[in-house]
Amino acid sequence: MPATFNISANTGDEISEGKLIIDVKYFGFHVHQETHDLCQETSCPVSTGDFLLSHQQTLPSFTPPGSYTLTMKLTGEQGKQLTCIIFDFSIGFVSVADN
Repeated sequence: MPATFNISANTGDEISEGKLIIDVKYFGFHVHQETHDLCQETSCPVSTGDFLLSHQQTLPSFTPPGSYTLTMKLTGEQGKQLTCIIFDFSIGFVSVADN
């Protein structure tokens, strides 16, 4: 089942290209990194003002329960960092009841 991240953002300058870099840590240990073309996550060019960044992520069939930290960096032309969003989340066990 995919998880969807919708991030409302605002820019003072038009963004014509860029990258979305996602880094995941599990209990503080780096476990995953991926890079996406910004124009596949939102419509380019991004006009001055408000915009929505939407990313869908499918977790592996077995994702260990515990504490995770996800860092999303958005870079523009020449790799200039535009923003960095860091948030923590937890994955727990799901109990299956017998009928």
